[in-house]
Amino acid sequence: MTIPANDTSSTSEPDDFQVAATAVTRAIRAINAGQRPGDGAEFITHLLATVAANLGSSQAVIAGRPGSWEAAGVRSLLASTVGEDDDYLMSYRTAPVEVVINPEDAFDDLGVYLVYEASADHIGRELFGSRYEAVEKPGPDGRPVVVGRGQLTVDELERMQAVDDLIWDLYDADLASYRAAVVDTINTEAERLRTDPGSLLPAHVPVTVRLLDPNEPGDNFADQTNGWDSSIESQLFQHARAATPLPGGLLPDWSNFRMHEAVLAAGHWPHLRIPELTHYGVPTNAITED
Repeated sequence: MTIPANDTSSTSEPDDFQVAATAVTRAIRAINAGQRPGDGAEFITHLLATVAANLGSSQAVIAGRPGSWEAAGVRSLLASTVGEDDDYLMSYRTAPVEVVINPEDAFDDLGVYLVYEASADHIGRELFGSRYEAVEKPGPDGRPVVVGRGQLTVDELERMQAVDDLIWDLYDADLASYRAAVVDTINTEAERLRTDPGSLLPAHVPVTVRLLDPNEPGDNFADQTNGWDSSIESQLFQHARAATPLPGGLLPDWSNFRMHEAVLAAGHWPHLRIPELTHYGVPTNAITED
């Protein structure tokens, strides 16, 4: 048997155990005195269900020692209230839901950034033909190294830099739009879940989205939502990654980690959305959808 550590003599503030015990004792005294509805057993059961819901699952309550007899008793009590598979768990949620996500991960994981590189490479070949291709040159140690655009003159490199600036400015704008779309996707799904009998997300529980940014030194990427558990945060995280359209309007295909090829095959070459570059068209041998 584990004795709770409730000695607060060495601290100026009561610990969580004492705070919780005091609050529960006060509530049950009020119930027994007829000052609030319900009964003590119901209060304890619903309180435990609320804790589990705020943690994300019944399993989270007993994660410290899942094989103990105490864990078995708690799990049985929770199952009688929220169901064996936490079917009704969400209806007891009181804590705010926060989804923490880095939208740029989708661009990286699916290779979407390669679409923008493909536009730049196509224009480079249109302008300079085979001289645009990478070439081997001696490195500082005399060994050959591959140098991209290594056959172009200084003036030609400056011309390509102007092209790059336009394309990567579009990338930044597309990423900003995608970040905003991720927030909209999560908020829309949260509202849908509030009316879904299978979800039971309470109307009073706020849902917020915190976007991580690789360019922000203060962002802690360890905070990112775990997308692989059964919590509501994880459900919304996964929904955002699956249901937020990529630039060009295609939905992500997470079975295809060369998604850029599908984007190009659908005709969504980035430079075609840049007035100064649209006249370059697309490669005559470009892959197209059947």
